[in-house]
Amino acid sequence: MDELLHQKPLRNKIIHGNDASIFSSDYELTEHALGPDGYNVKKSKFGSTEVLNQGSSFRVRDAQYQLGNESVGMHFIPVSDSNSVLKPSGINQSGHQQIDQFLRRTMGLKDSEQIYALLNYFHPELNKGTLKSLLTDDEGDKLTLGFTHLAAYLGRGYTSNAPMLYHHHHFGVDGFYDRPPGKTCYGYPANIQIISLDGEDQATLNKNFMYVDTCLNSGVMFPNRSSTEYKNTKFRTIDINTSLMYYRDWINFKSYLRTDPSWFNYCAAHKTIVANIAVNLPHNCNAFQEVYGKIDGKDLFDKFKLFYMSIIGPDPEFSSSDETHFEPLWKKENLTCDQIKPFTLQEYENYEKAFLGNDLAKFKGMKPLPAHKATCWAPHQTADIIYDFVRVYADFMDVGAVDSSAVIIGFMPLIEERMGISAQNYLCHAMPIISKLMIADAKIKMEKNSAVYLKKAFEQLTLAYGGKLADSLSFDKARERLERIGLENTSQVIESVIQNRWSPAIMAAWSLYGVFSKSQEILQNGPISKVKAYEELVKDIENDLSYADSDHIGDSSKVQYNATPCLTHTIAVGLNRHNKFVKIREVATIIDVTELKVKLK
Repeated sequence: MDELLHQKPLRNKIIHGNDASIFSSDYELTEHALGPDGYNVKKSKFGSTEVLNQGSSFRVRDAQYQLGNESVGMHFIPVSDSNSVLKPSGINQSGHQQIDQFLRRTMGLKDSEQIYALLNYFHPELNKGTLKSLLTDDEGDKLTLGFTHLAAYLGRGYTSNAPMLYHHHHFGVDGFYDRPPGKTCYGYPANIQIISLDGEDQATLNKNFMYVDTCLNSGVMFPNRSSTEYKNTKFRTIDINTSLMYYRDWINFKSYLRTDPSWFNYCAAHKTIVANIAVNLPHNCNAFQEVYGKIDGKDLFDKFKLFYMSIIGPDPEFSSSDETHFEPLWKKENLTCDQIKPFTLQEYENYEKAFLGNDLAKFKGMKPLPAHKATCWAPHQTADIIYDFVRVYADFMDVGAVDSSAVIIGFMPLIEERMGISAQNYLCHAMPIISKLMIADAKIKMEKNSAVYLKKAFEQLTLAYGGKLADSLSFDKARERLERIGLENTSQVIESVIQNRWSPAIMAAWSLYGVFSKSQEILQNGPISKVKAYEELVKDIENDLSYADSDHIGDSSKVQYNATPCLTHTIAVGLNRHNKFVKIREVATIIDVTELKVKLK
């Protein structure tokens, strides 16, 4: 893995920690907000999910974050689009003043300096379910940990969204836009996230973010899909070369960005582009010339000023005092102007044709930098969505190897739909991971007789994969059938499994074949602790979990890269990798004023 990326931790302490959650502000949720007509959750459990599994349950803190004192929980700030907010002192303020004051203190901003933060909206009412219900929810919200929107906050109650008029530039946390008449009344809180760049002044960076966001948000085109189908939309601007092309051509009003739906952007994709441009392109003429060339760069900077001033108003004019100056991310990574050079549209199309045709090895044209170079974060691939879901809700330490395996298999239809990866290809990658899960399980449970363990595990897997024991083969017969096919020929095994209509018994035997092969070694070494088995498992499957990086998607209509709404949250809590020069902090949670009350002293 590249040294610029932070590694995914062994087990996330924020999400899986057992200590009590802390709610640190002067406000607390009202009884109505917590009650059955609201979020239907205990006050101490807000921002977490209870996972029901095999007659028991466990809780994961999937929306919480680390507070300044190393504790985990949330810091509530009341906001309103239409009402005043009562301070603990008894004074009324406008609906945005508390969040503005809090962000200025937190970021060290003067009253005149620009506010910029991300707002990551989530559904606190989605706080309980079985693994199956979490995986198959109609809206699919728990596939992204309950987070469904990513916006930006620019101060004074003004938000920036994709689609452009979503929330009508208001906070939108009261749930007014989503509340069916006569139904339960819950809001739509959001975690506040601050993006910083190593060694750079936050006020300057905020101003640069504001410039990029204002321009890219003006006329942003949402994919021509419903509110849920956007999740199957392509995300094309994954690298710095394509992103810089996109910004240039947006300012130049190139028609393809506003007419070709494959270039349209949903919420998190839009903010990802904003972030990657903002940390790489200071808004001054020299910086534009470095990136876009001496002549074209000056021309583009002049056009940016005209575009920006046409949005906010022409008076006063954009002056030298409005320019931003800082060391961009690409220079911090010691990259060159040639390496980050923006594509022309023709160069991009030539590259994409070679990529889709699996012909990059012979391709002589311009290629982009890897997606994690000079970007704030790498895009999510469907493999990452699976990985995050399993690690949060179906982790080996919480549910065991059998249920983790069942969840991985349960993702197969989603993979085929989103990425165009066939069931055969998916199983090639999934089964080695499942095999390692079961080996880890055997290291804990197998003691004196491998046959006893194999029989019990085989029955459990058969049931987990949807089979019935009464109609099932024995493990030995299922294993013998696999061996006749020849396990060294994976494609033949997969074909046989498919032809037998996904026989759960064959799948179970296949999942355990690694245990069968290593049974003598496992017995000889003796049982080990669950923690040690988990540590060995994570190391063993590290390479398998990156399978999508090398998978070729030849269908241009399928999704390979995603900017999921939960991506910045997973980075902030340490679940996902990001650029080492960029920091994302979650510092508070905004909630509608009607759902909060001042704590009694």
